[in-house]
Amino acid sequence: MRDYWRFARRAPELMAFGAALALFSSFGQTFLVSLFVPALQVEFGITEARFGILYSLATLASGLLLPLAGRGIDRWPLHWVTAGVIGLMVVSALALAGAWQLWVLGLALVGVRLAGQGLSGHTSLTAMARYFPQARGKALSLASLGFPAGEAVLPLATTALIGAVGWRSTWLVIAGTSLVVFLPLSLGLLRRSGVELDPSRLAEAEVGTEVEERGPGITSPATTSERRSEGGGAQPARSWNRGEVLRDVRFQMALPAALLPPFWATGLILYQAAIARERGWSLTLMATAFVAYALARVLSSLLVGGAIDRVSARRLFPWACLPMGVGVALLAWGPGVWPAFGFMGCLGLTVGLSGTLKSALWAELYGARHLGAIKGLMGSFMVFSTAAAPAVVGFVLAREGGLELLLLGAMASVVVATVLACAVWRPPARIHPMGRAGSGS
Repeated sequence: MRDYWRFARRAPELMAFGAALALFSSFGQTFLVSLFVPALQVEFGITEARFGILYSLATLASGLLLPLAGRGIDRWPLHWVTAGVIGLMVVSALALAGAWQLWVLGLALVGVRLAGQGLSGHTSLTAMARYFPQARGKALSLASLGFPAGEAVLPLATTALIGAVGWRSTWLVIAGTSLVVFLPLSLGLLRRSGVELDPSRLAEAEVGTEVEERGPGITSPATTSERRSEGGGAQPARSWNRGEVLRDVRFQMALPAALLPPFWATGLILYQAAIARERGWSLTLMATAFVAYALARVLSSLLVGGAIDRVSARRLFPWACLPMGVGVALLAWGPGVWPAFGFMGCLGLTVGLSGTLKSALWAELYGARHLGAIKGLMGSFMVFSTAAAPAVVGFVLAREGGLELLLLGAMASVVVATVLACAVWRPPARIHPMGRAGSGS
């Protein structure tokens, strides 16, 4: 932990900016939006199934928009991008608070999901990966603490606020908090950080800039030949664009392992009531098990940061899904009530590991110049996977013996994804399909 403390002191404003935007993303995450579902059903006279369809469509729409919007961080100054993301949340929250018809509710949900689930975390983690190439793991780990912080604090606060002032006024509070707290806080932290915010002006933009220990807020660009990736490997000789990344076999093989954690986390948590009923557990027990999830996510995120800097993300990434596989096995065959805690803890381990490793992996493999576009593309894939999860998991659970079939499928998918992800260890010279291998890492 002392290593993290010393590192954070090098650029405290920039690290606080990353954590603040990660926390801000909670306003558009499913765990928070789900708290409004009962009130929305009553207000608009819709069933859970109809709201589920509306929410899936809104999530898919935000996923389609994310690659386009996500490229902005590669083109525009970081403070412009940040102001745009927070502004989108403010407008969407106001629209949600005043929604009078179902189509208005749907459009507002698109904005909330795009600004929250999509662009806030995208902006936070892309900035960390870009500005800290020599300590990318630590930077991503510290910034990612904003995610579990939101999961721990905001559900209780939001539930209390809905009960006190109603769901519409709660969204007004969210809009006001975004405008009055997060906007000036984020822009102020960026201004005080002293880093170059315009990507077009960054020296050696192929690899971004690094904050060096020469005083707070001082950036020092390094040439490509001077940069070394975590674990001593060379950084990519040039940055790959989004089209080249899509054609790279390493990316294609890593995709299942990158998408499985959000897919299974969304599906299994959404249907936790059905799982609890099958296992004879109470919903109170499942809610208590979320403590294990949050603690494990924080712990794994902190531990993997230092490991990335020592070993490299590409060496660690293939193993990220394995704790989730162990948790699913506990859920399938463990007796008593303790598997609920074991499953949620293992799921939290994988979510923490995967979230930090993915952001570092793309920068290691493909450079930092087009990192926003690449992460926007991955964010879009993630949104599609989380949108598909409720339908797939719900369909399987509706069958006789559906839970056992579902858990077996989850374990098999983890094994297959882990084997495929080992492709990231291979150099592009051996597997790049377009004959551009020499330009890779």
